[in-house]
Amino acid sequence: MTNTREIAHQIRTTHADALERFDAVIHHPRSLARPNPTWRPPTRELPRVGNGPSLKVAITRRRVGPRAQARIKGFGESHVPAYLIEVRFTDVTGYTVDRDVAEAWVRALVPADMAGAVHEVYSPTGATFVWLVDGTFTPVYSPASMFEGIAAA
Repeated sequence: MTNTREIAHQIRTTHADALERFDAVIHHPRSLARPNPTWRPPTRELPRVGNGPSLKVAITRRRVGPRAQARIKGFGESHVPAYLIEVRFTDVTGYTVDRDVAEAWVRALVPADMAGAVHEVYSPTGATFVWLVDGTFTPVYSPASMFEGIAAA
């Protein structure tokens, strides 16, 4: 495959139903992280894109606290973040995730003009992307430094 924008376009046109289901999980109350140790994030298996791998995505939504909200305001953003969205892609076969395909799913999900609000968090086997959203689930720009060390957490 070529670049992530082209793959994202292909996802929007050929896998619109899967993309809608992916987005619905983000909005669903079950994706909101709970302090219960038995809670696990909801997952979805995504359809193959072209000859690419079959990916599985785990979706977690966390509330944003007042300190993070203040930091975003200090960053110059006018929108108040309500949630942190974290999506972790893994390859169903157990191989290392094709990061271009994983990123394309996120690009297909987030408005094109807000792609800069999404940050990739290093993971040796999967691909994890995080971004902040306001109460209407509109992405909110944030500094990448906010997410340093999140993989260790």
